[in-house]
Parts: sequence; C-alpha cells; structure tokens
Amino acid sequence: MSGSSHRLHDRAALLAALVAPLLMALALVPFRTDLSATNEALIMVVTVVAVCAAGAALDTAGLSHQG
Repeated sequence: MSGSSHRLHDRAALLAALVAPLLMALALVPFRTDLSATNEALIMVVTVVAVCAAGAALDTAGLSHQG
C-alpha cells in the first residue's frame, strides 16, 4: 500500500479513538439517572476496547503504518 493509504488508516484510527468515547459519553447522558456508575464505566471500557480492537485489526491486516 502507498504511504498516503497508511496515513489515511492511521488518521481514521486516531479519529475513532478520539470520537467514539466522546459520542458514547454523550449517548449515556439521558440515562445517567437510570444506570449505575459501574455500568456506565463498563460501557465506556467496552467502547475503548472496541476501538483498540479495530486498530489492532488494521495493524494485523498490514494496513497501519510500518515503522
């Protein structure tokens, strides 16, 4: 793959890492009185792990930047 494709995938992974937890936090705001803090934290952890897994999948597929 070309260098520009590597940069595009890196930027997409960075954008997902920055945006996904923020969007999830905003989505949880209406439910803050219904959910316990433990459940909210678990949902946030699952969101972060999902973003990390997606980034790892890009890396495993050889789509992320090499060195």
